[in-house]
Amino acid sequence: MKKIRIFSVFILLLGAISLFAKDPGDTVDDFSINNYDGIEYRLSSQLSNGYVVIIFWSTECPYVQPFNDRINDYVKPYMDKGFTFWGINSNSTESTDAVKSHAEKNGYIFPMLKDENNFIADLFEATRTPEVFIIGKDRKILYHGRIDDNSYADKATTHDMKAALDELIAGKDISVKSTKSFGCTIKKISK
Repeated sequence: MKKIRIFSVFILLLGAISLFAKDPGDTVDDFSINNYDGIEYRLSSQLSNGYVVIIFWSTECPYVQPFNDRINDYVKPYMDKGFTFWGINSNSTESTDAVKSHAEKNGYIFPMLKDENNFIADLFEATRTPEVFIIGKDRKILYHGRIDDNSYADKATTHDMKAALDELIAGKDISVKSTKSFGCTIKKISK
């Protein structure tokens, strides 16, 4: 009986955590990251070109790793259609050198940014890797959730991020603006 109560409290806490994340329709503050590659990435600058897709990422999370060999295939068709993609690593347990090495090893075609002190994760109230936010020109969140409904390509039945991007390209509102993210928790520093 005690195990059931503990499990129930754990489930309630998980649900509460997801309730605090930024939701579609919310506006996010502008931000910039001076990245390890020597480039400053500013949200408002990129939004002048279209949309920004932020994917909170990890070098170690087992839910992220199955995407390493196919994430470039996901983003490439959209990069010349007004979408900028940024991977953001906010884990305090993953060093800048590890993030840089992981990005190079996997040949990402989008920048992988290191969010020191989890400032950006806190701004978005992001809790998981992978976790996706699509932001529009007015800094409003248009989509928040997962990439697919399963990390493994052969088990995925819905491609939620792709569906949202395709609807934006077609000039439509996103029909499913929010999906439940799954993955590893972002290892944040205490503030």
